[in-house]
Amino acid sequence: MRGALAILAILIATTHASAEPSDKTLIYTGLALTPPTYFVGVALHEGSHAIAAKLVGAEVLDVHLFPPKRDPKVGKFRFGWTYVRGLKGKNERIFFFLAPKITDAALLGGFAALVLTDAWPSNRYGQLALTVFATGLWVDFAKDALSFSKHNDVVKAFNLWCMTGWKQIAPRLLYAGAAIGLGAIVAHGYRRTFSDDDGTAMRVVPVLTGRF
Repeated sequence: MRGALAILAILIATTHASAEPSDKTLIYTGLALTPPTYFVGVALHEGSHAIAAKLVGAEVLDVHLFPPKRDPKVGKFRFGWTYVRGLKGKNERIFFFLAPKITDAALLGGFAALVLTDAWPSNRYGQLALTVFATGLWVDFAKDALSFSKHNDVVKAFNLWCMTGWKQIAPRLLYAGAAIGLGAIVAHGYRRTFSDDDGTAMRVVPVLTGRF
């Protein structure tokens, strides 16, 4: 009886494993998810600017999401842009500039709550979709850590805080540290997605050791 149940458990586990996508399939699927993730990322970034402006009572003049092109107002290539009017005071401007980073951090916090707990989905495609999405959020957050362009949102916020030159060292280190920490969480998502430990052994062992 025990042997028959053990064989049945192994067959069920094998069938489950064969139904799981291979790592190669997941890689190709992840690449296919990149374009839609890019569009969602741009929409979140520019949408965060627009919502922040609306929250403080400013007027949204223009939101450009696609295609990425040269912004005629600044003569610089951009993936998207948002122009508003009516921001009053330093704090409203800082909130407007940092709104996408707040969105990134909040959503990555939600991702962390999934990937670091048992709430992580069991379906590997679901795991992959969440991790690719989180990767886009992390790129949007982390890319500003090393940017010194006057058109950069974080640089504009630093300037409004009167953090120029050496005064930017400490906040930039803190920002870089946050980016590294969030990157580690995203990397953990990839580890869990591509891990071979899918719980199969845990399903078989109790049958092999149980008493009947």
